[in-house]
Amino acid sequence: MELSSALDYVIAISGILIIVVSFVWNIYEVFFHKETKAPRSGDSTDSAIR
Repeated sequence: MELSSALDYVIAISGILIIVVSFVWNIYEVFFHKETKAPRSGDSTDSAIR
């Protein structure tokens, strides 16, 4: 792949940034955002047993 103009560099860098930001956002959602949510009264982990 040959980058010949400034527009090619802008497109390549923005694509890489989109991939990195979406990866970091998914990591945040999985590990940090779920822990901060307060559990609702109906959402108990053993509700299937009852």
